[in-house]
Amino acid sequence: MEAVFRKIAQDTTKFNLGDEDAWRELYEPLYEPLSPNVEIIRDERYGPAERNRLDVYIPKDEAADKPVLLYVHGGGFFSGDKAWSEKCYANIGNFFARHGIITVLANHQLVPHVQYPGGADDIQLVREWIYNNIFHEKFGKGSVNKVILLGHSSGGAHIASNLYAAGDPGRKSQNAVFPPVAGIMYFSVPFWFDRRKPLRQKTIRSYFGSDEEEVWGPKCALGLFRGLPDDSPLLDVNKYPVYLGSVKWEVPETADATIAFLNAYRERSKPAHSLPVVHILDKHNHISNILSIGTEDDSQSKMILDFIQSCLSNVARLEAESKSKI
Repeated sequence: MEAVFRKIAQDTTKFNLGDEDAWRELYEPLYEPLSPNVEIIRDERYGPAERNRLDVYIPKDEAADKPVLLYVHGGGFFSGDKAWSEKCYANIGNFFARHGIITVLANHQLVPHVQYPGGADDIQLVREWIYNNIFHEKFGKGSVNKVILLGHSSGGAHIASNLYAAGDPGRKSQNAVFPPVAGIMYFSVPFWFDRRKPLRQKTIRSYFGSDEEEVWGPKCALGLFRGLPDDSPLLDVNKYPVYLGSVKWEVPETADATIAFLNAYRERSKPAHSLPVVHILDKHNHISNILSIGTEDDSQSKMILDFIQSCLSNVARLEAESKSKI
């Protein structure tokens, strides 16, 4: 791992198009082998689009009501896949399933074949698929009340745009917290965009119809959060725990966006000025923390497991409080 850390420290915040493949290739030899105690069901269809497919990594045990982790990949809105390679992102599915957590890896539609709010709508369809299927024995007997959402980079932006849909008056009314959500994890998410970057300009124009901030600003994840009604349950940190993750060497656009979201969350959260769980992972860059899952470097994976456990404890507390009121 030390050679990998030296390379990360050498490049610091450098992250250009194509670098993601180099980092993936550096990490792939480090992954633990797929566990014989994990079953994989691939390419389940969750919606009508060609990319509306997901994989499920299932612990082979008889326990019921297992927790469920939904992982949504990044890729700048225009690239990425749940099976980036044979080993990646199988590292994520294998690791968490090995720890007793049913893990769903989902694709979503990509620019230029999708426009706002299509990515968010895909997340809604995935969540509905989990709600309607994950409790079946075939998929591991998961609990629909113990679903944690984890999005990296643009995948996290799509999760946020799904959850905070009520922040856009032009979108059809929907209950963003149905199906149930036990916790939300955002890793290196572009809640806002730097339109000065040519590739980002092109992507924004394709997805939002314009690269003018007055058009896309209210519809990006940060704008939607700011537009949430004051009575939105998603503002309650005790009901919907949020983990906001970044890294020591984050790309400037995403670092700025993460700080902006943190400040917006603090301004609107309930109880007043509550903060989400915030963690800046040492030694890592924009993608290496996600790629590290399933290697001997467990610094990120342990944090995720700890947060999942805290979400499950929170679910138990909320259920007990609800029963006591009956």
